[in-house]
Amino acid sequence: MEGYEAIYDHPSILVELLKESKLDLALISSIECIRNIDTLSFSKSVGVCAKDLVRSVLFYQNKNETFPSDKIYTDSGSRASVALLQCLFHLNFNQMPEVLPTPAAKIESMMENGIGSHLLFGDHALLHNAKPNYKIVDLATWWNQITNTYFCFAFWAYPKDRPILDSIFIQALDYGMAHLDEIIQNETRLPTAIVDRYPKKELHYIPEEKNLKGFELYIE
Repeated sequence: MEGYEAIYDHPSILVELLKESKLDLALISSIECIRNIDTLSFSKSVGVCAKDLVRSVLFYQNKNETFPSDKIYTDSGSRASVALLQCLFHLNFNQMPEVLPTPAAKIESMMENGIGSHLLFGDHALLHNAKPNYKIVDLATWWNQITNTYFCFAFWAYPKDRPILDSIFIQALDYGMAHLDEIIQNETRLPTAIVDRYPKKELHYIPEEKNLKGFELYIE
C-alpha cells in the first residue's frame, strides 16, 4: 500500500510493536487479540485459519519420555499455538503442561539428542526433519478431532483509537491471492508440491462458521 512500510517478523514481535504504537496494524496471534482487548481491536473478516490440518504448528512427542508431558519446550514465535497446545492438554488430559519458550535452534539441538517434547511453529516446523524417536502431532488436526471445530491462528489487529475498516483487509487479501502463485514461486526452501498445497489448500483466509465457533471455544 502506497505510503506504508511493511514489517516482516513473528506475530509475537509484531504485537509488541503494535502495543508500542510503532505499527498501525499487524497480523497477530489470535490469543493476543483477546489478551489486549482493552487497547486493541481486531477484524474477524480475514485471518489465518485451518480446518483439520495446518502442517506448520507441530507438537513433537518424545516417545522415550513419560506422556502426557509435564513440560514442553516451545518455539515462541506464535503465542496462539502455545496457548492452543495448553488447551489441548487441558481438554484431553485435564492438565496444563509448563511451557518453556526456547529458541528454535536449541530445540533442534535437543531433538537431535532425544531430549524433551517440543512445539515448533511456522518455517521451523515446515523445514524440520523428523526424528524417529518423536511422534508428530498436527495441532489443527488434534483440535478438530477433540472439538469438531476449526481453528483461527491469527487476525489483523489495530489500536482502538485508530480504527480500520474491514474493507482494507479484504482488499489486501484480494491482492495477496491475486499474486499467490508469484509468492509460491519465490519460496525455494521447500518442495514445490508442499509450497503449493500449504497456502492454497491447508490454510484459508476468510473465517468460516466452524472457525469462529472454534475461536469462541478456544477463548473460553
